[in-house]
Amino acid sequence: MGWTEQHEPSPFDDLPIEGLFFLYGDLMAAQGEKYPMICFPSGSECDVWETSDPKRVAVVHIFGELDLPLGGDCEEAFTQAKEIASACGYAVRKIAQDRLEVWGHDKYDHFIIVYDNPNRRMIDVIWVDDRAKKDIRRPTQELLPPEIAAKLPPLYNGEKLGLNALAQVKFFTPDGAWSWYLSEYDGVDLCFGLVVGFEIELGYFSVAELQEVRGALGLPIERDRFFTPQTLGELQAKHRRERGGS
Repeated sequence: MGWTEQHEPSPFDDLPIEGLFFLYGDLMAAQGEKYPMICFPSGSECDVWETSDPKRVAVVHIFGELDLPLGGDCEEAFTQAKEIASACGYAVRKIAQDRLEVWGHDKYDHFIIVYDNPNRRMIDVIWVDDRAKKDIRRPTQELLPPEIAAKLPPLYNGEKLGLNALAQVKFFTPDGAWSWYLSEYDGVDLCFGLVVGFEIELGYFSVAELQEVRGALGLPIERDRFFTPQTLGELQAKHRRERGGS
């Protein structure tokens, strides 16, 4: 909800939100205004925003684009966190029935989020201090989910089609210029398609190896959820044009 006048009521006044407090602008730049926050038992202080859904009670801002419901259970929060993580290059995993572990792009963006499932409420946000760690290995989102892999043609299925074979999946580096367009899959790990990197060429690549690759900023490779299938020839021509070739 952001800053509001101190004398104005807030949407949270009648809600039983444990740890709710207000920053007052008299101590900052926004004089005469207030800003709602929550202090969790761990000591983490998070912005809290209004929501139109009474079941969610409020929205808690964790970091970046990661905003999760104060009301609800861990499974619901996990579903929402996975969608945001997939879109933004974050990582999330469920580490117990009542808690999630989330990573952002920065070394400060690592938290454990705890839910009271029976009472449907987020009850703690615990910051994990990674500053002393030299090599932080975040779990990556699954590049090729089983429901997508099951629909892909097997290896060598498109030999006769050549560049007319359809690329149905795109992987890319969010902090780089590499892309992999998958047209065939062996059902285990090996893929065939168009690889756009130093060169633009057809070739084989491993899902397991891509899962371990990091870009210039340390971000993992992602699957483009909004990719529209195109032929390998169309994609090859497109990237050659972008590089000034014919």
